[in-house]
Amino acid sequence: MSEVSQRLRQRLEGSGNGPWAGIVAPVEVGAGQPELLAWAQARGWRPTRAAPVHGTRGWVWWPRYRSEVQAWAAGAGHAAKVLILSGDELLLDAGEWAAALGDSDWGRVTFAQSSGWPAALDPVRGLAGRAAGDWAAHPQLQAALAPLLPDVEQDNYAQLARTPLVTPPVQALLGVDGAALATLADGGWLWPAPGGWRVPALLRRLLVPALDVTLSAQVAAALSSAGHVGEALDALREAQLWEAYLDLLAQESRVGTGADALREALHPVPPHWREQPAGLYLAGLLARASRDPERAGALYTRALPGLSSATRPLALNARGVVRALQGQPDSALEDFAEAAQTGGLIGGEAEHNRATLLIQLGRHAEAEVALAHAVAAFRGAGDLRREVRSLETLGNLQFGRGLLQEAQGPYIQVLHLLAQAPPQDTALTHINLAETYALLGETAQARAELQRAQVDILAADDLSGWATRIHALLFLQAGQPTEARRLLEGIGEANPTLHAEAALLLARACRELGDVEAAGRALNAARSLGLRAALEEALQGMAPLDEVVEASRREDARLELATALLYRAAPTDLTAALDLIHTHGYRPLLDSPAAHHLLGVLRDDADRALLPLRLQVLGPLRLSHAGRTWGAGDLPARKSAALLVALALSGRSLPREQLAERFWPDAKNPLASLQTAIYHLRSTFGVNLVSSARGRLTLAFAVHSDLRELQVALKTRDPERLAELLGRAGVPAVLTDLAAELGEEAEYASRLIHDALQVHAEVQPPQSLARRDALRALISADPLHLEARAQLADWHMHQGDPESAQQERWRLESLQAELEPLTREGGET
Repeated sequence: MSEVSQRLRQRLEGSGNGPWAGIVAPVEVGAGQPELLAWAQARGWRPTRAAPVHGTRGWVWWPRYRSEVQAWAAGAGHAAKVLILSGDELLLDAGEWAAALGDSDWGRVTFAQSSGWPAALDPVRGLAGRAAGDWAAHPQLQAALAPLLPDVEQDNYAQLARTPLVTPPVQALLGVDGAALATLADGGWLWPAPGGWRVPALLRRLLVPALDVTLSAQVAAALSSAGHVGEALDALREAQLWEAYLDLLAQESRVGTGADALREALHPVPPHWREQPAGLYLAGLLARASRDPERAGALYTRALPGLSSATRPLALNARGVVRALQGQPDSALEDFAEAAQTGGLIGGEAEHNRATLLIQLGRHAEAEVALAHAVAAFRGAGDLRREVRSLETLGNLQFGRGLLQEAQGPYIQVLHLLAQAPPQDTALTHINLAETYALLGETAQARAELQRAQVDILAADDLSGWATRIHALLFLQAGQPTEARRLLEGIGEANPTLHAEAALLLARACRELGDVEAAGRALNAARSLGLRAALEEALQGMAPLDEVVEASRREDARLELATALLYRAAPTDLTAALDLIHTHGYRPLLDSPAAHHLLGVLRDDADRALLPLRLQVLGPLRLSHAGRTWGAGDLPARKSAALLVALALSGRSLPREQLAERFWPDAKNPLASLQTAIYHLRSTFGVNLVSSARGRLTLAFAVHSDLRELQVALKTRDPERLAELLGRAGVPAVLTDLAAELGEEAEYASRLIHDALQVHAEVQPPQSLARRDALRALISADPLHLEARAQLADWHMHQGDPESAQQERWRLESLQAELEPLTREGGET
């Protein structure tokens, strides 16, 4: 007699004497019930064939019917913990089967047909060394298994034994009614299986020694159409319908199936059938899986003329892959194009493979079309995984071509399709999308995508490194190369691609910091990136830009081309670079040191709109334009600077005479002084910043000021933006360099800052540290803000710090005492 498997024994025993009040053995025939009862009885458990009384303990019940178990379980309640076993839980695995037989070869041969069915173990052990060939038909085995056959519905059971899987369509095909099936299932003669029921394989051999090939073909077709391909192949193999078997196997197999699985599937096929077209194609798959592409290609070519219409596209696609590997791109593209005409999944695969090859050949526009066709094919076939793969490839292709706005579409579609997927499945797509936003200068959207990636909760180091790289890029674009360098130097070398990408950004950061030696070292680690590394080498002055320009045109790399043209700065280069920036939105290039070259080729208002004047008045005065920055001390004269800031903050045109009298009231000719200031500004900035018409002055370029941003953030009560703008200035002071000239503007800005500080304090969570810091900043800017002091005292009290709260109360009361006479005097007045 066989024994209970080690796996099941561990579950039965649990910890100590086991947690179970009782154990219900499986109903399925031949599931090792006698062995289970013997094991339990040896440990003092009471075996029974009758349903146990609820609340009792220490029993093992072997029920006769499935319905009996269901009825008993419905009335069991939750008073005791009972283990109800299924037949599959008592099956032996391949290792246990071989170990029980003590012969690895015999165990391997017999396990394939027995599937570890416990009832067959002892008879099979008795046949060891005696049975040869078709051992499952040996009389001794059949005699041992005969008692397991049902004593009811025998004819129907024999009919059901004609199929590896009983599904409703197959049941109807075999002429078995529902009542008969229910009886056989209830008595355990049918085992539950995914999609239906099954008769143990060795009982099937006992009941049906010879199959009806016509009926077997119909059964296989019904199983295949319902998606039970493995069982359909079993049905065809058992009936020795080799042509149909090979055709279905060819349609379902891929190189990714693996050499071992392909070899096992082909093993029972007679030599004659292996030489038929479908057999040759499968042999080609096996050769390819065994890393013999040359042999695989020859087999595909031999197979193609005789393949069925369903299998031919598969072979064409497979041969196309081999031809691409062998450096025959034209022939490979022809194969892919013909295979794609079939549509569906295989058509989508062929289009995707065709696109991959076209990308390698630099035929990017054709590749985009092929990927769009692949996406449509996979979507129509309902294959989400492949649709996502082709969308990602399309997004990456468009990103590589510098079509950043276009690349966002596929990435967003992927995120929509994977909306219910776990974060790790979408993190990299969020990061890719963040990079498109960053390279378009859309910083807020880039940061939002990085936050959506949830990298901080994911364990993958690579994901963290990719996200860190985008953060570094944002620092570079914000003019903070030191911060970018710090982040990039913390990215490890475990992932070669990530290391190279980080090294390329690090080279840029070091170049902008003037660290030539470090920039060169970083560039050497990024050489594998090809054109982009060549561009960085040229920007470091180590190679001519001419070669980069030509290579960018050949590779259709538009962002690299725009960058190279901008830095080469020939007149025609600048016009072309400006057009590329207009078309593709490469706004960060307009903040690069080379952007001032564009001032000489601006054609109209649309061009000028690309180069706004950026004004910072929160903290030290700073003016930025076309990639260059000036402080108050860099401007030609205080009043020239004041004139420019006044025009910038006004947001409209102002009368010439009014400005002249305001800034040069004591001059003999104020208008002449005004004109001189305008001339000085032009000399400094290299372009006419101020235009004059009908006696009014206005700025020729749009203005982006932090004061205007503060207005917007105050209106929307945006806590993050308020914190960023107010934090930049510390305890904000404005226009201190031009306080005498711009008193009105400074007073307005101070009032705005005061309001912003108050709103910023209001929007913080009541008990947060951010609330405390915001109140302190408000009090620092307005020491007489009594309400803020009272709120700060309350904050300390809620934090369990009465001492600090009392100190704030004393300060508040002291201020109130000082202000009371003034308040009373003001009231009397």
